[in-house]
Amino acid sequence: MPTFDLRTISLFDGLICALMGMVLLGMRRSLPASVGGLALWGVAPLLALVSTVFYGLEGSAAPVVVLLGGNGMLLACATVMMAGTQRFYGETVRWRPWSAVGLASLGGTLIFFQAWPDYRWRLLIFTLGMSVICGAHTWLLWRRGSGFAARLAFAAMLSQTAILLLRAASTFWIDQATTRRFDTVSTLHTVYLASYGFVMILVLVAAQLMAAERVRAEFEHMATHDGLTGLLNRNRLLQLGDAELSRWRRYAQPFAILLIDIDHFKRINDTLGHLAGDRALVRCARTLSQSLRACDRLARFGGEEFMALLPATDAPAALALAERLRAMLERLPAEPDGPACTASVGVTVVRATDTSLTGLIARADAALYQAKAAGRNRVVQAD
Repeated sequence: MPTFDLRTISLFDGLICALMGMVLLGMRRSLPASVGGLALWGVAPLLALVSTVFYGLEGSAAPVVVLLGGNGMLLACATVMMAGTQRFYGETVRWRPWSAVGLASLGGTLIFFQAWPDYRWRLLIFTLGMSVICGAHTWLLWRRGSGFAARLAFAAMLSQTAILLLRAASTFWIDQATTRRFDTVSTLHTVYLASYGFVMILVLVAAQLMAAERVRAEFEHMATHDGLTGLLNRNRLLQLGDAELSRWRRYAQPFAILLIDIDHFKRINDTLGHLAGDRALVRCARTLSQSLRACDRLARFGGEEFMALLPATDAPAALALAERLRAMLERLPAEPDGPACTASVGVTVVRATDTSLTGLIARADAALYQAKAAGRNRVVQAD
């Protein structure tokens, strides 16, 4: 059976991980600040490389330095990698509990290095400490992750945790008390070192993909949503409206459109300033969104005007909802940094003669004009 130089395998894995960490650190400079965790993801593999350097000093440096330095850097790598994922998902990073796990692991290995020297116990304690951190990281990805990249990261971390636990369970079977780290004691030990390094590389690949997916999702969101209110933008709602019209032609399922215009909005901008106007728009958008059904779609249609697309809604239901929205805006009290607002609403429901969404919007706009001409703060249904 061929033998492998475990030092070379370990160093090769460490160098590849470090290179990928530098790529992540470089990506951090070019990606939006909203993509968190990249700095920690980039530092983690550099710590893995430092651990490889410590392990490579075995035989030429004090054994306790090799033990604590190598194991400590690997524990730090696992902790920092998990912290990067927490930052990526916007969670608070709690360093103390995981630092305690690392210190407890190092303390246990030190006891079985100096007081009762036994490689098997050292390996058992270290791999269990690593598996606790990696297991928590796996659970985090399972709980928060979505999409291909997160599933890849979850599968990689699950594999890493399983590899650690398998190595911990096998130590009293394949090792001796006097075994050294890079002894080729069994094929299983060789596979353990090689697979652990490979899975670490896979985790870093998944981290890069997660960052890329986040950026793509943010760009897609920017292309379909209004930057101020967070609502859908005009183009996206028109696309959804065309799809709803096609559904109406196929299944005769009615739908309605509401055009909602904030009354005297120019006066707000002129007297209180555009920032106050922006705050009023955001407040109205939030109130309207909270009052709609999950299937309804709301967009900022332009300026101070909003448009709501209401699937599976007939005329009486559309009028009732429009009146409820108007009343909710009317009941909003004034705030120190913004005035109270009212709105006028134009309502229309799809008709058999409609051939395009433009006709529905024109009817709703005409009804909105009538509401404003009649004194504002009211709902008018299109004739």
